[in-house]
Amino acid sequence: MASFIDRIPTHKRSINMRKASGLATLMSVLQVALLICLSPTSHATAQTDEAQQAASKFFLDYMTLRQQDKVSGLPSMQQLDTLSQHFIPKLHRIFYIALREQHRCRGRGKTTPWAVGDIFSSSDHGFSSFSVGPSITNQYGRQAKVSFTLQENGKTLRWDDEVILRKEDGVWLVYDIEYHGQFARSKRGKSLQAVIDKNPAC
Repeated sequence: MASFIDRIPTHKRSINMRKASGLATLMSVLQVALLICLSPTSHATAQTDEAQQAASKFFLDYMTLRQQDKVSGLPSMQQLDTLSQHFIPKLHRIFYIALREQHRCRGRGKTTPWAVGDIFSSSDHGFSSFSVGPSITNQYGRQAKVSFTLQENGKTLRWDDEVILRKEDGVWLVYDIEYHGQFARSKRGKSLQAVIDKNPAC
């Protein structure tokens, strides 16, 4: 005796099998899509550390300017115009006042402050390379560790400083830089703002 399935016309059985196969394929695709959407990795890679990127752009522009234009001590007014796009307005004003004080001291024949050295890192000799780590939240906005390397006279010096950033008008800008190089006796434990925000300076 023929079974129930054998009584179903061949063409109808073929249609039903194709429908079942198509439904199974659709369910598999939906399951994979759902797993991808819920994956923590996809969310993590979608997030961008804008503060880290802003800090990297500043140090890259500064390193390029230092190499091309021989920045020493305070940037000149022209050099400051190039770098100020990375600074919060308060830090820009501090630099402007410091340049004015530097000019006043020089005109009075007194020791000129901030005339030599690198004021954007612990090392007065600057740096050969750098890398900015992921930023974290702090009381001002965000902060990130900056790892520097200086290769000079066949020796390699490494140290870490901290860059602090604040978001203004939707853009992350440099608020301050903290010096942590153990060799930097005159700077260690201080910050960029603390070093140059002196009025009068002589």
